[in-house]
Amino acid sequence: MADLLFGVETEYAITGMSSGGVVDRDEILQRVMGHARRSLIHLPDMYSARGIFLQNGSRFYVDCGSHPEICTPECANPWDAVRYIQAGHSILSDLASSVESAFPQGTEILCFRCNVDYSAGTTWGTHESYLHHMSQDELQPQVIPHLVSRLIYTGAGGFNPLSQGLEFTLSPRMAHIRRVVSGDSMGDRGIWHTRSEPLSSGFSRLHVLCGESLCSETATFLKIGVTALIVAMADAGLAPGSAVQLADPLEALRGIAEDVTCQRPLRMADGSCKTAIAIQRHYLGLAEDHVGDSFMPAWAPAVCRHWRAILDQLEDAPSSIEQTLDWGIKRALYANQARALGVCWEDLPFWNRVIGQLITAFGARKNQRKGISLEVAIAPNRRMPKEMRSLDPLLQSRNLHWEDLRVLLGCRQKFFEIDTRFGQLGSKGIFHTLDTSGVLNHRINGVDNIEHAVAEPPTGGRAKLRGRIIQRLAGAHKSRCDWQQIVNMEEGQMLDLSDPFSCVESWRPFRGTEVLNTRMSQRSAGFLNFDGDLDNADEENPYSRRQDAANRILSGDYSGAETLLRRLMQERFMMTSTCCHLARVLLMTDREAEAREQINQAWAIREEADTYVVPRILFFQLVFAMLERANTTTIIGQIRAALLAPDSHLDWTIRPMLDHLRSRLGAANHRFLKALGEALSSSEAMSRLNEFPRWRALATAASDYPAE
Repeated sequence: MADLLFGVETEYAITGMSSGGVVDRDEILQRVMGHARRSLIHLPDMYSARGIFLQNGSRFYVDCGSHPEICTPECANPWDAVRYIQAGHSILSDLASSVESAFPQGTEILCFRCNVDYSAGTTWGTHESYLHHMSQDELQPQVIPHLVSRLIYTGAGGFNPLSQGLEFTLSPRMAHIRRVVSGDSMGDRGIWHTRSEPLSSGFSRLHVLCGESLCSETATFLKIGVTALIVAMADAGLAPGSAVQLADPLEALRGIAEDVTCQRPLRMADGSCKTAIAIQRHYLGLAEDHVGDSFMPAWAPAVCRHWRAILDQLEDAPSSIEQTLDWGIKRALYANQARALGVCWEDLPFWNRVIGQLITAFGARKNQRKGISLEVAIAPNRRMPKEMRSLDPLLQSRNLHWEDLRVLLGCRQKFFEIDTRFGQLGSKGIFHTLDTSGVLNHRINGVDNIEHAVAEPPTGGRAKLRGRIIQRLAGAHKSRCDWQQIVNMEEGQMLDLSDPFSCVESWRPFRGTEVLNTRMSQRSAGFLNFDGDLDNADEENPYSRRQDAANRILSGDYSGAETLLRRLMQERFMMTSTCCHLARVLLMTDREAEAREQINQAWAIREEADTYVVPRILFFQLVFAMLERANTTTIIGQIRAALLAPDSHLDWTIRPMLDHLRSRLGAANHRFLKALGEALSSSEAMSRLNEFPRWRALATAASDYPAE
């Protein structure tokens, strides 16, 4: 039977509440990460000052949107995937509780596995990764119909964050999915993500970012297990999605998210219509027909049984999933809460249509000075606008009144709070309360012993090796870890983990020990300087070659610098920062289109970057926007927020490039970019940016920097 590997990255929302109000989030994260380094068995992340690899083979770090993230180790079965996701919840919850005492008495640090922020308009991601062999172009049509239709059991449930009403949806994150295919994970997100970094040798990696963080074990088990089987069937040449191609996957995604019956007909590419359940049954039938084939894992029959059972429930007795799937549990909970608040849950679709009509009508007024908001329009003791009076007969026909709408909108924030609290980590979370009270039926036999998953890695593959070596070398100040290698600088050795199925330690001499040691000591001191460190490195060491490229840029040898940088890119050496330096060379040689491609690539893989690289990528995006005379407000806000992160200011020689582009940028933009470049190099220079109105106007722009 075949071996498959997959993993999950969970982004968490974190905040602190005290008698004085909201606690500074950066201070919380600093204390949480500091406590993690002191209390958890780990090795420092080789390429990020804000991350560590833990003894169970997982990775814990603070992502560029200033939120904690935990990546599970590579798992070989869906039971382990669920276990290690829950282990991550436990680790973060314990860390948050442990640092509360460092704040004023009464402070509570709260962590949430939620999917959207209703107030800020952002979303958190829960990404999945699956190993595969076939090309992305071949795999894409086989998997997209599944990623769309699986929403009927993988939807987290909640409310449409883009609606001004109160629209229940199977999947609130789907409002932030704007394309079928995209390389962006923080803006124009796609159903299919084109990220190609494999993080292993001999395999490709499917990176799924359209999923959600789930509480139900059944939903999580099926999300991972079923998707892994479909990828395996596609890899085996079965073309599992060919017979269920959707005419418009994005339209279908929206339709499924709106339909709690799971029976909405979806337009297919061949002109027919199928429901999401029918599409899933097609995949299931194919999996059952091949369940014993050599390319299928030993656990395939168990996944197929659970898969069939949940589809039968959704088709025959939809209300039965109110104890099993996240969206069903939430919908029942919110209906009960609505009754307690005096809101008729069954009237919500009607009121949402009314709200939509009113907002459209108010916005269409020719005299904008007479424009009116919905909240003002329905305020009591106010003259009713004609747009509302025209709807009076419709309301009367349903025995409804405008006061009912006032009550509904007055409760809106309460529902959003409940939705957020549903996935709160720890004993105060709503899901945890429901689960421990025995009213739910979501458990999967075999998902147990979470304490063991907190402390120990999975039983096979490189995750086991990584975890064991971390346990052995933890506390050794000269050892570092990455997904593909562990370096023991004390003994001058490197453990190659590029084979994801590695099960035997294979150490080899590491020629760059002194170089890497210098790099890490400088990062820990907070002054790693790309343009000036590692002067005496071995010429065959990639750090040395990158330094040579930097020197050539400064001396004007752009051709030589480009040759070195492209070689480093072929080796996938520190890709994000290498892309930035190559973009600088390309702009200096007037190849703007190629420079944009490099920055787009860096942005797509920024999660693997050091903290200081992200604002540099944004800086280049700002330069391009200014060259196009495009609106720059959002990008400047993102840079401002990114600069608040620790270790985001490191020396950077960008002035020659700006001088080269000065005539195209204009004097004002050139002055601003020069000051911003200095701020990227040193936090002490940030105060100078306040001289620029465009910077001062974004005093609250940190909230614009999107959490993913």
